[in-house]
Amino acid sequence: MNFPGLNCRTRARPAWIFYLLLAFTAAFAAGCNEYYTPPPPVAVSLTSPASHLVITTTDSFGNTVPATLQLQGTVANTSNTNIIYSVGTLGNFTVGGNASLGTISSTGLYTAPTLLPASNNVITVQAVAAADPTQKATTSITLLNPAAIITSVTPSIVTAGQSYTFDLRGTDFASGATLNLSGAQIGTPQILGPTEITVSGQVTASGLLSLDVVNPSAAGNSNAIAVRSQPAVPATSSANAVLIGVVTSNAGGPPINATKAYIPEGNTLAVVNLDSGQQVLDIQLPTSFQASIAAADPGPDPSHNQVIVASSASNIVQIVNAQSDQVVGSWNVPVSTTTTVDGTSCEICAMLVDSTRQQAVLDTAAGYFTLDLATGATTVPIAAPAAANFAYDAKTQRIYAPFANSSGAGLNLIDLGTAAVTGVQLDNGVLYGIGADAAAYDPSTALLTLGDASSGVYLGMNFNNAVSGTAAIQVPATPFSLSTACTGTWNQVSVEPSSHIGWFANQGGCVGLAVLPQAPANGEPGQPSLIRWAQLPIGRDGLPWVNSSLGKPQSLAVYVGPDGHIYGIAVSSSGTELVKVDLSLMQDAPLASGGLDANEVDPTQVQISAGGPPASALTFVILR
Repeated sequence: MNFPGLNCRTRARPAWIFYLLLAFTAAFAAGCNEYYTPPPPVAVSLTSPASHLVITTTDSFGNTVPATLQLQGTVANTSNTNIIYSVGTLGNFTVGGNASLGTISSTGLYTAPTLLPASNNVITVQAVAAADPTQKATTSITLLNPAAIITSVTPSIVTAGQSYTFDLRGTDFASGATLNLSGAQIGTPQILGPTEITVSGQVTASGLLSLDVVNPSAAGNSNAIAVRSQPAVPATSSANAVLIGVVTSNAGGPPINATKAYIPEGNTLAVVNLDSGQQVLDIQLPTSFQASIAAADPGPDPSHNQVIVASSASNIVQIVNAQSDQVVGSWNVPVSTTTTVDGTSCEICAMLVDSTRQQAVLDTAAGYFTLDLATGATTVPIAAPAAANFAYDAKTQRIYAPFANSSGAGLNLIDLGTAAVTGVQLDNGVLYGIGADAAAYDPSTALLTLGDASSGVYLGMNFNNAVSGTAAIQVPATPFSLSTACTGTWNQVSVEPSSHIGWFANQGGCVGLAVLPQAPANGEPGQPSLIRWAQLPIGRDGLPWVNSSLGKPQSLAVYVGPDGHIYGIAVSSSGTELVKVDLSLMQDAPLASGGLDANEVDPTQVQISAGGPPASALTFVILR
């Protein structure tokens, strides 16, 4: 057989030769088809080791520098493996990138911008094969700001109700950052650079607040820094002042800011660190001065914190600096006679401080007047029966003064602006007791709680619906009781205004709390939503606990602690011990075994965690 060149020209052959040629031709054609298969196309791929990138980082010298990310681009099926990189958004790309979107080198090293892109923080990197520009691959990267880091804030101690400009120092403060004060945005920040930011706003709540910087599109949260907010004015006049001040360590450590109580102890003022539960100092008062009342004057910064101290047997008011814990001055006030309240003689009978106006409000034998704490100037006394304890509304400058004397018992509303004294009548047939002697005002709800030393019944009074009459103001009121089971009449009261928790004590060994209405009422304010009370056990001094007796100034105070819990304090009638009660824990305390009524609890057996040991809501502090 002869197949010259297999030129595909057929000749007349026998049939078997034809079929042999056909099979051979098919096999050869298959070989021809393999030989002409085109080469595979150029292929490009692009991968990133991360889908998110924080745009700045810190180098070994502590400098802030742009972050980088090494992308991996590959080209296959060609000897030309060069890649042209570009950066863009929404399909628009710039070869090599730019300052606003970030840049990328010829080797795929992406360098982030120093600021987030204004419109879109998701950028796309594109890789184009140099051998075939139609072959492309992309990957997307979400750019993030670093979380802000706060190192300090000034001021760190503030007073509720006042406005402040906070200056924060730290790192990584980004353009567009906002500031939150306990979760609520405050003011419009001024970003002075990546290490300093300021913001102005009003502080509305008291207690331990958190201030944090929120960078837009941040990689996590900032480290919130604590701001301690003191109440603008006490909810009620008190024998004890509570404020945040400097405590110097007895062990020689650095001074710290702590919640301090100042307790009148005759010729001295006992200073108790309420955070650690111990007395840290005795402040010696001038010779022959016998302290009866102390009221807090929280200033705009720690150096202006003051404690104002008065005596029922003197017309002199002492000024104590809460930074140095020293007497720094005194003022004489225009009182030359005495009066009797709850069986006790007094020149100055009760006092509180309006720190927004830097003045003390005095309840004296000469009447009610104010004392300018900077100049010593006093207003003309307003004649009205003295109270053992009175309440005050700093917004309206109104005094709520309970009284009980031979002519009866009731409540006077005293307007410091007009010097008007107006009686308060109850418009629903509810009667005062015969010993009205203590009051506490909640400024956010305009509800007053009035205690009575004769009946042990409290009145909740709604001044939102007060109606002026010809001779008196008519106010809706609701009576309520904490307990009739504990020996001793209930009459002492203080209110923590941010939580609306009332703190109560009787003339025996019992203390209690009530959750008062949380919002302004319409008509009668209604009963407390929760009442809890307890009999205090024997304290560290080994004596049965007895609250301040009738005739003494009220010795209750209530405050928000650094842990956010509400605390009430009381001093024993012997003056040898203070008790701090965690009212937040007391609300969760179990009912007392064999309790005298359904609201008696055991505050020493609070179960905080399942299976864990019980905790006590009580802390006793010996007063030396």
